[in-house]
Amino acid sequence: MAYRSTEIANEFLKPERGNGQLTQMQLQKLAFIANGWNSVINGEPLIGEEAQAWDYGPVYPELYDHSKYFGKSVIGRLINPADSEIAAFFSGRRPTEPDYGAQLNAREKAVIDHVWSRYGRLSGPALSRLTHEPGTPWFETYRDGRSRPIAQHLIDSHYAELARRAQAAAA
Repeated sequence: MAYRSTEIANEFLKPERGNGQLTQMQLQKLAFIANGWNSVINGEPLIGEEAQAWDYGPVYPELYDHSKYFGKSVIGRLINPADSEIAAFFSGRRPTEPDYGAQLNAREKAVIDHVWSRYGRLSGPALSRLTHEPGTPWFETYRDGRSRPIAQHLIDSHYAELARRAQAAAA
């Protein structure tokens, strides 16, 4: 099942993982990486939105709209619908709607856990450098211009290649 980027970001902000100590850059990259690994491992994208190639790496515009007011600061709580409204954000008003949440199945949770254990301790700039490496979906898309959609087939191919390399290294 494909989820919203804000729902997957909140998976990384939960107390057992990020505990509200992640920046928007980290959330963007972790969500993107989780989407790629889920597509290879479980056969479908984790996020139903299109990622775009921005200056500092892949970005989900909806997640950006809900996290941009945090700037470079850590996000100390789960993301909710009011975070996309500047007045609500700065007033501290909490919405009557619940925080964004995904109903992940066991296989999707396993992907989130894997991504967290492998990439969760990396800084935003380190994750950005990782997504900028030659051959990555961002690299293949950005060279043609900013804010272009990153094709899912590029994401699938990249993470399938990473999986092949990991299997070869383990053999």
